[in-house]
Amino acid sequence: MEQIPDKTEIIVIGAGLMGCSIAYQLSREKKEVLVFEKRNIASGASGRNGGQVIQLEGRDKNPETIKKRLEVVKENNKILKHLEKELNFQLEYQRIGSLDIALNEEEWKDIKETVKIQKQAGDEEIELLSKKEVLKMCPTLTEKVFGARYRKSDGTINPFFLTHGFAFNAMKNRARIFTHSPVKRIVNEHGMVKGVELETGKMIRSEVVINATNAWSHFLCPEIDILPLRQVAVVTEPVADLPVYPMEAFIDGDAIFTTTQTKSGNLVAGGFKTQARKRNLHYDESVEPIEIAGSSAIFKRVFKGLKDICIIRSWSGTMAVTGDCLACIGKYPETENLYIAAGFSNGMAYGPVVGKLIAELVVYGKTSIPVDIFSPHRFYKKQIDWPEFYNYTVLAEFFARV
Repeated sequence: MEQIPDKTEIIVIGAGLMGCSIAYQLSREKKEVLVFEKRNIASGASGRNGGQVIQLEGRDKNPETIKKRLEVVKENNKILKHLEKELNFQLEYQRIGSLDIALNEEEWKDIKETVKIQKQAGDEEIELLSKKEVLKMCPTLTEKVFGARYRKSDGTINPFFLTHGFAFNAMKNRARIFTHSPVKRIVNEHGMVKGVELETGKMIRSEVVINATNAWSHFLCPEIDILPLRQVAVVTEPVADLPVYPMEAFIDGDAIFTTTQTKSGNLVAGGFKTQARKRNLHYDESVEPIEIAGSSAIFKRVFKGLKDICIIRSWSGTMAVTGDCLACIGKYPETENLYIAAGFSNGMAYGPVVGKLIAELVVYGKTSIPVDIFSPHRFYKKQIDWPEFYNYTVLAEFFARV
């Protein structure tokens, strides 16, 4: 086993998509980088999602945040377009578009309002599709669909391959990744980061530390209240190529996501009937029978001809959210040379660009595109009165109220 050194230039905590992307970009800048991960590469949310690259997920109705979010996720899509060649790594990236479908009249009104606001905010790509247009594009959908919001440059990617592609190339550039090496604390002396202490008690000195642990970030940086959010998904047996797309929808008020079709033909869906839990139980990766049945029912409720499809596996994973649903990306307040990249509920639309932006900030002190809406300062030492029991749907209602 490789011995952990006593000091380095930069420490990245977390070997998920964000951590590996950051490590890769810093290694390209010839920086000496160590990555510490408490489990394995892509063992958290990065390896437990549907791989959907949806640039503006959810129905944000704030024109200012839409505009600024779009600038960042568009840059992410530009990077993805050439990333397989850059990394020399198969990513199974498909730019096939995405749909946000309405299954009742109320949802259809909401989607039409969302599209109108997005267009007013300068989103030139977003389209509103009628029922006839949606069913022509995706004839496997239920006849109960009213219409959809569509973006042609969205798509899917293999999250394992993407994360490991960054990790492998970072290591080629002499970054070192230590798995099963949990960080106990970030060492701060008089407002200046000095390194980290591992659970083993070993201290590693470093000039810069980056917290990229997403839903676990508040254990190391408790002044910013980033909330863990558990989701459940299922995967089916392989089926023939279908005209399916990454989708968002609501069923009986529950937010659901569907359908990634993998290269091997499996379909992934989830979210329906994911149970509300207390905060500490959102790290529990077991799955309840009602949750498996719920996510499995998506194939019957949303599609035609898929009600008898076999489910071969289910899992849960822990994402993260902040008080305004925007991640925290940038310098950590009141601590020199400490950075954070956490609070992502939709990492595939941000991972590559966040690695680039954090590396720019560390090396050059500024970013090539604005990230002010993601500033960690906005939640520093701010208490949020989260619901005691929650899931994705409960939080959607909570954010609508605040």
